[in-house]
Amino acid sequence: MSGDRTRERVLRAGVAIFARQGLDGTSVRDIARHARIRVSSLYHYFPSKEALYGAVQERVHGQVRELVVSALGQGLDLRETTRAAVGTLFDLFLANPSFVQLGYRTALERPARFGAERRIADRWLGLLEGVLRPAQVRGEIKGIDPVLFMVTIDALVHWHIVNDGLYRQLLGQGLDDPDVAWRVREHITTVALRTLGLE
Repeated sequence: MSGDRTRERVLRAGVAIFARQGLDGTSVRDIARHARIRVSSLYHYFPSKEALYGAVQERVHGQVRELVVSALGQGLDLRETTRAAVGTLFDLFLANPSFVQLGYRTALERPARFGAERRIADRWLGLLEGVLRPAQVRGEIKGIDPVLFMVTIDALVHWHIVNDGLYRQLLGQGLDDPDVAWRVREHITTVALRTLGLE
């Protein structure tokens, strides 16, 4: 049990530090200090900084995937499923700004260096194609490129959350205001629905 808690602390520390400093700017010592363990103890759980980085990526995307798959499994029509999935994604990233920072850091630090990022992207693409292709064949949605759709929705969610300061300047309130958060969430959802031809 103690080992599981320590591993969990290391993963949480990894999310926070990699999000703030990026992979290249982070040392194993930084993460060990943040997790309140010795460097040698960290190596007991992860053989390298890159292995820990891969585990952090898997963890974040696992949480995202679990929520999206749950939204997909509610038995709703495609319009409501899209609404639920995009809304859930927005809510998760809004509640976890370090996930947004980590996403940007990963994109900026040449993610192709690691196989984990490619496996994660391939799983997301497979999930999306599994939802969209049958709907396209049935004529429920227009034909779209699943890669471009996936990147567009991911970019919209991340970019809108990153721009909290701009919302504060233009609207006088940020995303911590429930009304502003709702408006942004609805906007992103509407873009997704219109892209699919569902609205």
